[in-house]
Amino acid sequence: MLPRALLASLVSLLITNAPGAAPAQGQTPRIIEITAERFEFWPSEIRVGEGEEVELRLRSQDTLHGFRIIGAGTNVLIPKRGKGYAVARFTGSQPGRYTFECNRMCGAGHNFMRGVLVVRPRSEGSAP
Repeated sequence: MLPRALLASLVSLLITNAPGAAPAQGQTPRIIEITAERFEFWPSEIRVGEGEEVELRLRSQDTLHGFRIIGAGTNVLIPKRGKGYAVARFTGSQPGRYTFECNRMCGAGHNFMRGVLVVRPRSEGSAP
Protein backbone atom coordinates (compact mmCIF):
# COMPACT_ATOMS: atom_id res chain seq x y z
CA MET A 1 0.00 0.00 0.00
CA LEU A 2 2.83 2.42 0.70
CA PRO A 3 4.03 2.50 -2.94
CA ARG A 4 0.48 3.30 -4.11
CA ALA A 5 0.19 6.19 -1.62
CA LEU A 6 3.61 7.45 -2.66
CA LEU A 7 2.61 7.27 -6.33
CA ALA A 8 -0.64 9.13 -5.62
CA SER A 9 1.29 11.88 -3.81
CA LEU A 10 3.76 12.19 -6.67
CA VAL A 11 0.97 12.41 -9.28
CA SER A 12 -0.79 15.03 -7.19
CA LEU A 13 2.42 17.07 -6.93
CA LEU A 14 2.99 16.88 -10.70
CA ILE A 15 -0.57 17.95 -11.48
CA THR A 16 -0.35 20.86 -9.05
CA ASN A 17 2.84 22.16 -10.69
CA ALA A 18 1.93 21.30 -14.29
CA PRO A 19 1.75 24.04 -16.92
CA GLY A 20 -1.81 25.34 -17.08
CA ALA A 21 -2.59 24.44 -13.50
CA ALA A 22 -4.10 27.19 -11.40
CA PRO A 23 -1.55 28.74 -9.06
CA ALA A 24 -1.61 27.31 -5.56
CA GLN A 25 -2.68 29.59 -2.74
CA GLY A 26 0.33 31.64 -1.68
CA GLN A 27 2.44 30.55 -4.67
CA THR A 28 4.79 33.25 -5.91
CA PRO A 29 3.89 34.68 -9.31
CA ARG A 30 6.07 34.26 -12.38
CA ILE A 31 8.24 37.35 -12.87
CA ILE A 32 8.34 38.91 -16.32
CA GLU A 33 10.80 41.71 -17.08
CA ILE A 34 9.54 44.36 -19.53
CA THR A 35 11.68 47.17 -20.94
CA ALA A 36 10.23 50.44 -22.22
CA GLU A 37 12.29 52.49 -24.66
CA ARG A 38 11.74 54.76 -27.65
CA PHE A 39 8.09 54.04 -28.24
CA GLU A 40 8.08 50.29 -27.70
CA PHE A 41 7.85 47.67 -24.99
CA TRP A 42 10.06 44.62 -25.10
CA PRO A 43 8.76 42.00 -25.14
CA SER A 44 5.65 43.40 -26.79
CA GLU A 45 3.77 40.10 -26.62
CA ILE A 46 3.55 38.09 -23.42
CA ARG A 47 1.79 34.74 -23.10
CA VAL A 48 0.30 33.51 -19.84
CA GLY A 49 -1.98 30.66 -18.91
CA GLU A 50 -5.53 31.08 -17.70
CA GLY A 51 -5.47 31.61 -13.93
CA GLU A 52 -1.72 32.32 -13.88
CA GLU A 53 -0.56 35.27 -11.82
CA VAL A 54 2.44 37.20 -13.13
CA GLU A 55 4.48 40.03 -11.73
CA LEU A 56 5.48 42.51 -14.42
CA ARG A 57 8.71 44.35 -13.63
CA LEU A 58 8.81 47.44 -15.80
CA ARG A 59 12.03 49.30 -16.44
CA SER A 60 12.71 52.28 -18.72
CA GLN A 61 15.84 52.71 -20.80
CA ASP A 62 15.13 56.39 -21.39
CA THR A 63 12.40 58.66 -19.99
CA LEU A 64 9.38 58.33 -17.69
CA HIS A 65 6.66 56.13 -19.19
CA GLY A 66 3.22 55.00 -18.14
CA PHE A 67 1.91 51.43 -18.25
CA ARG A 68 -1.76 50.54 -18.44
CA ILE A 69 -3.46 47.25 -19.20
CA ILE A 70 -6.72 48.27 -20.85
CA GLY A 71 -9.72 46.91 -18.97
CA ALA A 72 -7.66 45.36 -16.17
CA GLY A 73 -7.38 48.30 -13.78
CA THR A 74 -3.58 48.32 -14.03
CA ASN A 75 -1.99 51.76 -14.21
CA VAL A 76 1.59 52.50 -13.05
CA LEU A 77 4.42 54.91 -13.84
CA ILE A 78 7.73 53.49 -15.01
CA PRO A 79 10.61 55.57 -13.61
CA LYS A 80 13.32 57.09 -15.80
CA ARG A 81 16.43 55.12 -16.68
CA GLY A 82 18.54 54.36 -13.62
CA LYS A 83 15.73 55.15 -11.16
CA GLY A 84 14.52 51.61 -10.51
CA TYR A 85 11.48 49.82 -11.83
CA ALA A 86 7.71 49.66 -11.39
CA VAL A 87 5.77 46.53 -10.51
CA ALA A 88 2.35 45.55 -11.79
CA ARG A 89 0.55 42.28 -11.15
CA PHE A 90 -1.75 40.60 -13.61
CA THR A 91 -3.81 37.44 -13.37
CA GLY A 92 -5.07 35.93 -16.59
CA SER A 93 -8.50 35.17 -15.22
CA GLN A 94 -10.15 34.82 -18.65
CA PRO A 95 -8.66 33.75 -21.99
CA GLY A 96 -8.19 36.54 -24.50
CA ARG A 97 -5.94 39.38 -25.58
CA TYR A 98 -5.28 42.26 -23.19
CA THR A 99 -3.67 45.34 -24.73
CA PHE A 100 -1.14 47.27 -22.69
CA GLU A 101 0.12 50.73 -23.56
CA CYS A 102 2.12 53.71 -22.43
CA ASN A 103 -0.40 56.18 -21.06
CA ARG A 104 1.98 59.04 -20.37
CA MET A 105 3.01 61.27 -23.27
CA CYS A 106 6.63 60.34 -23.96
CA GLY A 107 7.33 61.80 -27.40
CA ALA A 108 6.37 61.73 -31.07
CA GLY A 109 5.91 57.93 -31.27
CA HIS A 110 3.92 57.64 -28.04
CA ASN A 111 0.74 56.43 -29.78
CA PHE A 112 2.59 53.37 -31.13
CA MET A 113 3.83 52.22 -27.72
CA ARG A 114 1.63 49.15 -27.21
CA GLY A 115 1.81 45.46 -26.54
CA VAL A 116 -0.45 42.54 -25.71
CA LEU A 117 -0.87 39.98 -22.94
CA VAL A 118 -2.26 36.77 -24.43
CA VAL A 119 -4.11 34.58 -21.94
CA ARG A 120 -4.42 31.02 -23.22
CA PRO A 121 -7.17 28.69 -22.02
CA ARG A 122 -6.11 26.01 -19.53
CA SER A 123 -6.52 23.37 -22.23
CA GLU A 124 -3.61 24.94 -24.17
CA GLY A 125 -1.20 24.93 -21.20
CA SER A 126 0.65 27.90 -19.72
CA ALA A 127 4.22 27.63 -20.96
CA PRO A 128 5.46 31.02 -22.19
